[in-house]
Amino acid sequence: MTEQRYLTSIFCDDIRREEGNKLSYMGVYAGSLFVPNFPAVLPKLCIAVQMRTSPSPPGELLFRLLKDDEVIAEREMPSDMLRSIAAATSDSSETPMQLIGTVFQIFPLQLTAPCKFRARAICDGQEFKDGSLVVDQLQMTIETADSPGG
Repeated sequence: MTEQRYLTSIFCDDIRREEGNKLSYMGVYAGSLFVPNFPAVLPKLCIAVQMRTSPSPPGELLFRLLKDDEVIAEREMPSDMLRSIAAATSDSSETPMQLIGTVFQIFPLQLTAPCKFRARAICDGQEFKDGSLVVDQLQMTIETADSPGG
């Protein structure tokens, strides 16, 4: 069977662990975040990143978070954890999908200018790219009484 791997990411204001090992995502962004002006400070930015792989788990896995072209955070998944996933799925007759993930939290987040956050993973030497969050200034137009519709 061909190896299937892909990366997913969610950018949001907060991630909460719930009963039953569930995660709740608060204030999920749909690709862009607008601030009134720069500089700006966000109390918190959270990024959930998850590598999905089948039929076999990776031997090496590194998650990265970039701000523009700068790596601002990275987390290498421990090799013993990856081996335990491999051992748990090796005697399965099915071809399971393994989900291996992490959460990045940045607080407070200082923003001096428009930027772009990107999620990446290096899985067994191959780079995987997923979503991004563009941070920009909110452009407001002021209508006057003399303008059409005003």
